[in-house]
Amino acid sequence: MKKKIWIDLLNPSHPLFFHPLVKDLKEHYSVEITIRKRGETAQLARRLGLEGELVGKDMTDPIRKTLWISARTIQLFGKVGNFDWALSLENPMSVAVSKMRSRKSILILDNDLKLKIKGNIVQSLESRVKFGADHIIVPEACRESFERVVPAERLHTYDGFKEDFYISTYEPDPGFMENLPFSSYVVVRPEALASFYVKEKRTIVPELVDSLLEEGLNVVYLPREGMDRELVKGKDVFIPESPLNGLDLAYHSFAVLTGSGTMSREAAVMGRPAVSFFPGDALLSVDESMIGKGWVLHSREPEEIVGYLKGLSRRGDGVSGSFDRGRSLRVREELATLIRSIIDG
Repeated sequence: MKKKIWIDLLNPSHPLFFHPLVKDLKEHYSVEITIRKRGETAQLARRLGLEGELVGKDMTDPIRKTLWISARTIQLFGKVGNFDWALSLENPMSVAVSKMRSRKSILILDNDLKLKIKGNIVQSLESRVKFGADHIIVPEACRESFERVVPAERLHTYDGFKEDFYISTYEPDPGFMENLPFSSYVVVRPEALASFYVKEKRTIVPELVDSLLEEGLNVVYLPREGMDRELVKGKDVFIPESPLNGLDLAYHSFAVLTGSGTMSREAAVMGRPAVSFFPGDALLSVDESMIGKGWVLHSREPEEIVGYLKGLSRRGDGVSGSFDRGRSLRVREELATLIRSIIDG
């Protein structure tokens, strides 16, 4: 009988990450998927052929968010069928359910910022649950941070970034630009201020968008939550009515500007101009690695960001072209092989 793998999708980046992996896993195991209702997570999952049951939703208020995490964990315990391994990305609920079921778990992480920021009781509790996973996989760039808290026999690394995994299978949609009202644009994604690990709760989006519009740049704005729309109320930005493929948005853009890390790393892996305006001085090790390589600019100053974009324009950068997926393919194979070896070992 085939081993059964349970995968729980929490955020919009999860369907993108797990899509190529599920295809590989189904050649060896049976797979069950659950999905949290947050943003465009469910829509993207369906679009990518990841069929799963919707279980619970997300909250922005910290207290309600904590309660809903506990409630959803209980929901998952009752709804998920028997499984041998839980496989997840930055997901304490999956680890908790696997412990309650006396099953094995593999947790893929790259957010070591939560280890650098102290004083949040909820965040500390979440980390304790995560580190209870039987196996933890992190990028080599994060090794030093995680080896301080995870025993060596449970910690595994790979040479690359999690974004490499799904970008290795990405094929640009030649008709994508038909979804947009202009031929050139920058993408703006606001900060994830509701996340526990984000200490600074100030957004620069209104000032940044104003500066971009003053330079005559078209803006595709991607709100996370309903309140994010208020940040650009009355401004001449384009907000898609339905979720668009984030990789296509990055590939066809002049540049990607995000208050979180995922979209900037996706753009950087594809060789697109990328800006992170993540709040605070402490950054993820993967982001520090990309900044050090010159793949990503990090700034909280709208003037500096716009100046950087103007410099790209003078050099003729920011125009879509082919990208070398060879490195990403190698990363994907390394990570998929590692996961299978853990499950079969």
